[in-house]
Amino acid sequence: MQFRKQPRRSLSARSTLIGLCVLIGGLAHAQDTGHSDLYVNVQGLQNSQGQVVANLFHEGEDVFGKPHLKQTQFIVERRAQLTFANLANGRYALIVFHDVNGNNDLDHNFLRLPAEPLGFSNGFELSLLSGMPSFRKLAFTAGPDSKTIDIAVR
Repeated sequence: MQFRKQPRRSLSARSTLIGLCVLIGGLAHAQDTGHSDLYVNVQGLQNSQGQVVANLFHEGEDVFGKPHLKQTQFIVERRAQLTFANLANGRYALIVFHDVNGNNDLDHNFLRLPAEPLGFSNGFELSLLSGMPSFRKLAFTAGPDSKTIDIAVR
């Protein structure tokens, strides 16, 4: 078996390769700045039983469908805080509920109305006058800086 000697790369080729690596690294870093953390403070909980469930929807998703991201958090002293870390910048909607029985599902009564307390982003409140929640009504923007949203469940 013979081994061929590899030709030496010229200084120009090495410089080009190094420059390309630096450029790719710079682009990767620029893409990293397109993410931020979203902090959600949940208030108005009637007790500390169960857990809080937060369903986060990305623009274009149906707020009655499967969420983009879902988190649960135990309640301490009738408050909870959730963090969606490294969230891509963009438009989102958030629905939070107090899962009193801890089954990870929003329970409904015999009229198919929510039986557990709910809270929504963008200050939306569920009522006969407000209509049903939609992405447009709940939308907020996650930008280049971390953001904190306060949501009251009722």
